[in-house]
Amino acid sequence: MDTAERDRQLKEQRKARFEADFELHHQPGHTPAPEARIATAAEYSAFQLGRIRIALEQIASLLEDQKKTSP
Repeated sequence: MDTAERDRQLKEQRKARFEADFELHHQPGHTPAPEARIATAAEYSAFQLGRIRIALEQIASLLEDQKKTSP
């Protein structure tokens, strides 16, 4: 597998993980270091905020279009 293919697969896996509901997969006694947990939470939050931004832009666009076509 070449580097580009591996990168594409990793990107798809990350996207699928972030699109799913957030669930902790920690087992008692095997909890990752606090830094790793914070990094995961920050990445998940950033991804979700990006999705919210996109949705709000779409809503704003629809409202602008509706305003332009209203008498």
